[in-house]
Amino acid sequence: MGSMLDMSQPVQIDIASILKGKTGGKKPSSMLVYLLSKLLHVKEINHFLTLAKDKKNLDFFQALIEYLNVRVLVSGVDNLPLSGTPCVFVSNHPLGGIDGVAVAYEVGKHYPEGIIIPANDLLMYLKNVQDLFIPVNKVGGQAKNLAEALHVAYMSSKQMMMFPSGMVSRKSKGKIEDPEWKKNFIVKAVEYKRNIVPIYIGARNSTLFYWVARVRKKLKITLNIEMLLLPHEMFRQRNKELKIVIGKPIQWNVFDDAKTPHKWAQYVKKIVYNLKK
Repeated sequence: MGSMLDMSQPVQIDIASILKGKTGGKKPSSMLVYLLSKLLHVKEINHFLTLAKDKKNLDFFQALIEYLNVRVLVSGVDNLPLSGTPCVFVSNHPLGGIDGVAVAYEVGKHYPEGIIIPANDLLMYLKNVQDLFIPVNKVGGQAKNLAEALHVAYMSSKQMMMFPSGMVSRKSKGKIEDPEWKKNFIVKAVEYKRNIVPIYIGARNSTLFYWVARVRKKLKITLNIEMLLLPHEMFRQRNKELKIVIGKPIQWNVFDDAKTPHKWAQYVKKIVYNLKK
């Protein structure tokens, strides 16, 4: 996955090029490009990308945290396993942006061997941090390539970091929480004998985000249109606090046949939310 990064030119987000790549080379309308660029805060993001053009991987994440002036409060650092002990770090996903950046930075800086994060393939456009990601295409078929990339990552000494919900937390019955966690991290932890480290992130998106998600669901629209609000939500976190609580590692052999992998996943999810203070 490693690649040479040309630091002389800042990475810039180009909505027209991204849309063209996602639609088989078809040129998008200029009005659509304009509206999406406004909605997605492309101008502000490109400004940061220019400022951080010489930063890579965790240094890039640190620069973004500082750019937004997010105050990250971390507790439970003593629970982190020693470097050289490959684990699977799992967390809730309340924001869908700066939460992932913050937890990756705060955990990753303790592990010189590096971290790997399975993430939306759109993040591969950010060349400054693409070495940290295994691209997961949410809409296309790439099962074989993904399986091979995950196998290589789990066999390595690098730490794995995952958001098992596969999506940002939503509001349901007055409570903001991840949907059901996927079982994959349990299956992989057992297969590769990696302990699981639970992490809780305390933060929330705007009322608008949860309202759009609820209305979209009521209208039975399958496309997660609220995701278009995530860049806006990220900039809303400017000058705010974000809490991270690191729990005690769970031994991989705990996850036996007493429960299905799916039920074990919900068990770990409950542990994560119990870390809330």
